[in-house]
Amino acid sequence: MLHFSTRSTFLGCVAILAVISFSIPGLSEGRMPETSRASAPRDIDTHHLFTPPTDKKAWASRAKALREQILFSSGLLPMPEKTPLNPRVTGKIVGPDYTIENVALETMPGFYLCGNLYRPKTGGKHPGIANPHGHWNNGRLEIQPDVERTTKDGKMGVGRGNLVSIGVNLARQGHVVFAYDMVGYNDTNQVDHKFAGNLRPWIWNVSLLGLQLWNSIRVVDYLTSLPDVDANRIGVTGASGGGTQTFLLSAVDDRIKASVPVNMISSYMQGGCLCENGPGLRVDTDNPEIGACFAPKPQMLVAATGDWTNKVPNEEWPAIRKVYDLYGAGDKTAVNQFNYQHNYNIDSREAMYAWFGTWLLGRKETSGLKERPFEVDVKAMRVWNDRNPMPPNALKEPELIQSMIDQSEKQLADLWPKSAGDLPQFRAAYGPALRISLGVAGTSAERAVRGGSAKRQALLVVYDKSGEKPSSEIAAGARGPAAALGLDLAEMKADALWSKFYSCYNRTPLCEAVERVILEADKLRQAGNGRVDIVAYGKAGIPALLARGLSQTPGRTVIDAGQFDNSSDDAFITQFFAPGLRRAGDVRTAAMLSAQPLCIFNTGSRFDTRSISKGYEAIGVPFLENNGVMDSKAIGKWLNGK
Repeated sequence: MLHFSTRSTFLGCVAILAVISFSIPGLSEGRMPETSRASAPRDIDTHHLFTPPTDKKAWASRAKALREQILFSSGLLPMPEKTPLNPRVTGKIVGPDYTIENVALETMPGFYLCGNLYRPKTGGKHPGIANPHGHWNNGRLEIQPDVERTTKDGKMGVGRGNLVSIGVNLARQGHVVFAYDMVGYNDTNQVDHKFAGNLRPWIWNVSLLGLQLWNSIRVVDYLTSLPDVDANRIGVTGASGGGTQTFLLSAVDDRIKASVPVNMISSYMQGGCLCENGPGLRVDTDNPEIGACFAPKPQMLVAATGDWTNKVPNEEWPAIRKVYDLYGAGDKTAVNQFNYQHNYNIDSREAMYAWFGTWLLGRKETSGLKERPFEVDVKAMRVWNDRNPMPPNALKEPELIQSMIDQSEKQLADLWPKSAGDLPQFRAAYGPALRISLGVAGTSAERAVRGGSAKRQALLVVYDKSGEKPSSEIAAGARGPAAALGLDLAEMKADALWSKFYSCYNRTPLCEAVERVILEADKLRQAGNGRVDIVAYGKAGIPALLARGLSQTPGRTVIDAGQFDNSSDDAFITQFFAPGLRRAGDVRTAAMLSAQPLCIFNTGSRFDTRSISKGYEAIGVPFLENNGVMDSKAIGKWLNGK
């Protein structure tokens, strides 16, 4: 074993003399691993286009991981409970061949999503269409006049969007359409469109993007519950921010059978609003790759020459098409580009009508699916009014955020293992969540690491490089190699982590530190050691505990908690931030995923081990807590099971 000198005035760092000489070949303190993803930070405007796969099996695995990443980023992994929608119809307009109902859905207790349900007057079962809108001034009720379809001089036309026309004309063609608000628009105004615009909600994966994706999923629940909707023929379309909602919903909800995202999927601009950027959403991915997740189902991209989708026919769509080709389904994707600025105008809309006509209505001839004029009073399409006010249980922003956080904690508590038999279910629910939060999905953390001799046990000592390095000495009795890993735990300020949605696109310093620990532990295991014990000091304790929860390497663990307050969101944000870390269960989940002998010392009065202790007792695995300092002799005894 190793012997360390410890002093009560210093707990932060430990250096190991001469350890490199008998450590894993090539290991040196402070060296970034070869798999490090260090690069220039991305933001919404960084060009990023995925490399299409050449193997269908590889793509299926990648698509599954992407869906989990989208769901986790949105606060939907594990999936929250679907409570009753309690639909409220507050008004109805009867047209010559369609009707429009004003509807509110309670997508979660105390939160109301409002919209309009367009129905054809013909009987029978109809396809259902979810229709989210983008950042139009009047939201779902936008009626802008269309410009001339072609300009005489051939110049680009100005974009327009008659969104009410989408519902009316799709209903006339035989669809049931629910056009619904973005959060903060029209009747869905309990909270502002800047909802959850800071890091505290993001560490719980509470975001505007997530709330809107949840709303879209609940809209599909509503459509499929209607007696005149065929649940096997559900489509979705929206432009701009509504296009983002379209391809996200299409990626994660298997009930969507046809999709038309309009003027949004691009490798150049990923979406400039809170409702298009979620915690960790685009780490190692981009909108075109998310769009490709819908393969092999019918998807048409609509693009414009006058916005960020101007290269789609020659760049983004061909990459998506290659994914469709893996399934022999190249005929189920298409692209239409029009010579306009950003829009959902009549040319774009009629292309969409033809696509749904083919794939949802089953029409061989779609040339007749053109727009016809209509008249409607949009004021009569509002949901809330004097006779139908918003219900008194409607939550405001702080209450809604806290309600969502409380639901997350309840899910964690409900799935917390009560016996060893509960571990598989817990790991299935929270293993992917923690991996995605820390950005290590797809690394060796997901692979089974080959074992070595049961008689050989290596030791990995992890410490914070920024502090003083006291001397240490090698003690007799080591059963295998020992290695030292110094972590560079430089902090990023909260404003830097938030600026330009940094943590939507990039790993945080905590993520990089956790992955380094995983990689070094795996190296020791792969070198023939049957067990790799980890001892982590000072500020390196939290990253090491998180890494132990994700590593497939067996061993005992000793963690210096550094008296960290693991019940404080602010403490995580200022010291150990990763998107959605609290939603994933933070260090509590890591300890339970490991389910190996664990010792946590220097807890003080702030590091709460109650749930860890209770869980370890339930599964019958040794756990030791010490609120003070543990010397090297005590650590050695613990590592040797004494």
